[in-house]
Amino acid sequence: MVNLTIYFCSVLLLLVSLLINRAQATGFNFWESSTLNTSLANANGASARDASVQAMVPASITQLNQPMVNANVTHYGVSTDYDIFNQQSHYEVANPIPSGFFSMPISEHWFFGVGIASRAAADISVPSIPLVHPNETRIQPITVSIAPTVAYKFNNLSVAVTGEYIVANGHLESTKCFLGMCNEQQTDYQTSGFGSAISATWQANDWLSVAATHRFETDFGDQHLLFELPSITSGYINIKLNQQLNWDSSYSYSRWHNKGISFAEYHDILGLFQGFQNSKRFATGLEYQVERWFFRAGFSIDEAIDMQGGNDKRYRLGVGYHFSPNLQLNIAAFKEDYATKQFSAGEINLVEVQNKGNGYSLGISYQL
Repeated sequence: MVNLTIYFCSVLLLLVSLLINRAQATGFNFWESSTLNTSLANANGASARDASVQAMVPASITQLNQPMVNANVTHYGVSTDYDIFNQQSHYEVANPIPSGFFSMPISEHWFFGVGIASRAAADISVPSIPLVHPNETRIQPITVSIAPTVAYKFNNLSVAVTGEYIVANGHLESTKCFLGMCNEQQTDYQTSGFGSAISATWQANDWLSVAATHRFETDFGDQHLLFELPSITSGYINIKLNQQLNWDSSYSYSRWHNKGISFAEYHDILGLFQGFQNSKRFATGLEYQVERWFFRAGFSIDEAIDMQGGNDKRYRLGVGYHFSPNLQLNIAAFKEDYATKQFSAGEINLVEVQNKGNGYSLGISYQL
């Protein structure tokens, strides 16, 4: 009987860890850096529309000849439906995530910029699972990066060095129930560290620009909270198809294998916060201008870092309006399409997890 119980727990742990891992899917990279970037799937790093380009390719701020400030807020929501041995549960969370950027030319060749944005974020709720995960738990790690950049432009080539001061917060909620009585505990943690990146942009001619960024891996934390963030290498291309139409594309490779986030007070038996493989990301976006209006659409596909792999797709739409040559307002919306994860024995469905995501964003850019 004891061996049967151990076997049952082992199988249940394996099933749930395989499927619930989908909650963190493509890793903890937060790509929605600004409203404009969101609408173009963050594929527009080779062509600077505003100061938020430094979230992708800091070297591209050399394309902005006047000081510029950009502010955004993104409302991001995720819902998860669990069906574990016919026991259903539903979780839904939403958070506003602000960001801001500033850039300015220092001289003919030198430029400076600074950005404040989230580099990594997650908000995962896990139901109570008898024998395996007895307490209902919500885990919410998020980082905020303050990143100054110095860029140098020589003819059509620009290079930049970026530093990062990363403030990381971790929120842990645990609800333990016994005989109908429940006790909820909440704990908050904070730690900080440093990161860095290098980037380059080449404006080949009036209709073609290419760019690349490499963010170095960084590990930091304390006895309560540990972040191991991966290195990320990204390439970008921008093609002006005509005077009104721009096409942007990008490819990114995030080295999440054996990286992740650890809470000392939370035993991650399900492997929710650990990367099992690296992640590839492809993104593309189109922008069409009609007088003062800018219509945008973007699509991205991310490779999951969990044990099962698979791809997550995100669809985006956005609109921008120039009130004047100096002032632009942007809005964007996006939807995340996650595949249903399930494990069945014959016609009996044992475990099923369905994740959905959506959000909208508002941003403003002003040229000083």
